Amino acid sequence: MLDLSAELPDLEAKDVVEEWQNRFALSSEYRFQMSEDEDFHLGNQLTPSQRDYLQNLGQSDQPNNKIKPAVEQVLANVAASSPEWMVKPEGSMDNNFSFVINRLLDKIWMDSKADMSLRANAKDFIIKGLTFQYCFPDWNADKGIGALRITDLPPESMSIDQNSIRPDFSDASSQTYSDLDTKTNMRIEFPQYIDEIDKAQTEQQQNENRTGYSSRDSIYVRGVVQDKTQDVVRKYVRWAKITVPYAKITNTLTGAWMFLTDEQYDDAIENPDFTQMIDQGLIFEEVVYRKHIRETFVIGNELAYDNILPINEYPVKPACNDHSRHPMPSGDVRQAKGPQRKLNRTEALIIAHASATANIKYAFEEGAIDDNEVNKLSLPGAVPIKFNPGGLREGKFHEFQVHQVNSELYLEKGRYERDIETIFGAYKFQQGDPGGAPGTVGEAQIIDEASARKQNWKIQPLYDMMTGIARVALQWMPFVYPEQRVLRLVNEIGSEQEVVLNQVVTDYSGAVQKIYDMESIDADVRAISGSARAKSPLANLQKNLTLLNAGIFDRTQVILGLEENIDKPKLMSRLSEIPQLQSALKQSQDKIKELEGDIDTRERELFHTKMDLKVSDSSKKVDALITDLKRVIDTEKARQKDKTALINSKDGATA
Repeated sequence: MLDLSAELPDLEAKDVVEEWQNRFALSSEYRFQMSEDEDFHLGNQLTPSQRDYLQNLGQSDQPNNKIKPAVEQVLANVAASSPEWMVKPEGSMDNNFSFVINRLLDKIWMDSKADMSLRANAKDFIIKGLTFQYCFPDWNADKGIGALRITDLPPESMSIDQNSIRPDFSDASSQTYSDLDTKTNMRIEFPQYIDEIDKAQTEQQQNENRTGYSSRDSIYVRGVVQDKTQDVVRKYVRWAKITVPYAKITNTLTGAWMFLTDEQYDDAIENPDFTQMIDQGLIFEEVVYRKHIRETFVIGNELAYDNILPINEYPVKPACNDHSRHPMPSGDVRQAKGPQRKLNRTEALIIAHASATANIKYAFEEGAIDDNEVNKLSLPGAVPIKFNPGGLREGKFHEFQVHQVNSELYLEKGRYERDIETIFGAYKFQQGDPGGAPGTVGEAQIIDEASARKQNWKIQPLYDMMTGIARVALQWMPFVYPEQRVLRLVNEIGSEQEVVLNQVVTDYSGAVQKIYDMESIDADVRAISGSARAKSPLANLQKNLTLLNAGIFDRTQVILGLEENIDKPKLMSRLSEIPQLQSALKQSQDKIKELEGDIDTRERELFHTKMDLKVSDSSKKVDALITDLKRVIDTEKARQKDKTALINSKDGATA
């Protein structure tokens, strides 16, 4: 008999809280940098001391934010549509089942409103350098029968084992999500834990830091806005890797094997046939260990639950921008802050010089007016100059002119702007600026392709993240979708099809089987790289038409490649009707030609018939005349014969 007892380390609410607090303290500077990156993106780029310094110098304290348009251009390219999935069946799973899983992933994505989450993920990835997606079962979804959902998590709310060096954090001993929530909302979301929520201690410290950066316009971030009128509690969700023992039962004759949990193994041991087969050597048993995820939920200082999930990898997947073998990567905005600071300083100098050359100078004799009264004068942009008449006569008063600004300053300004564009791979002409367009179409295409290659490589971690989320979803599906469910799927040609998951049927032999059995899922899945990028329907249509003209595609394939919201089945049906109508038209035309030939033949025959009839009528008249003539001749012959006989008789008598 095997020993399948699993001894998990004791874990209390205070252990989870202390681990979070330690990691929170270690990452305080990193979270401050993320908050500063977000402020720079929004336009809050000056500290109060910097603002006071510029104002005292009479220089502009309004930054020229070039980071935000560059970020928006990248976001418009990389997160403009829903991702597509590639599901490859393995084992006994067929292509039809893999198609159903593919469409089920699309449904989970759509029901989760994950397009919105993906945009938030892409934004955090570019600005803060780190983002997370989370796949979880929502047991209240689908009218209470449960469904999988996907959402994004703020990077400030995640704490990762600092010893992790892999970009997907799969080697981390544990991961913890923690954030604030009101007790009112917690009671709605987790009604089964109302007692723990009521007893939980309140907290007001937010994860996001206040950097002190600001601008003239009131641009707020979460670290600034806080509502203290409601009771707020901190929640913790901790995931840790554990190993769970299983009994591996192998049939020594066939080599077939199966895994049993501790409960299943205890039930099997109670069966005498099972123990007898073990004694006879028909089956072989051994202990194997499989990886699982332990999930612990803490509300405030109260432990809500501590469960073992039926999955073997973390349900939270990261996407790291500039990963440097530690769980605190940086984003593109952090690299662009240096050129942005220099750009702001350069523009402040240029504007200050323009103001100095345009301001009005006025002079007054020393002692003519009190200095305090001069400061009270409302003369915007004017520069007061105090002089002494004696010094003016002796030539001790000189005129100073503001020299023209060095042209190198404008060149430096343009260089800083290009540096920011290069960091993001988003150039002016790609943002719709006609002044930044290259000289030729070929040059524009080269720059656009180079920018697209850079952005495709840069955002590849986002697709790795979505691939990991799809793998987690496949592991959850047998447990979240164990009963019959009707899915309305849309196939590749746009027509709807209803599929029943876990449908019980009887085959020809009378055996009971399941169609689309979710427990038999065995597939490899990944998010197709580049599928969420902005698409150009006209460019794709032009490419498909080129392939059609080359004979590689047919018209059906061109229709399937259309990205507009059109009724593809009806269009394909009409497309099939056109050849049929053309064929029918050709047949009709051939029939008409045949009938026209028949008509010509009949007309010729009719003509000959008429001619024959006319000839026949004439022949009848001739025949009648001939008959009459023959009768006359015969009569005349008879008469002549009689005359001859009479003459002969007379001659004989004479003789």
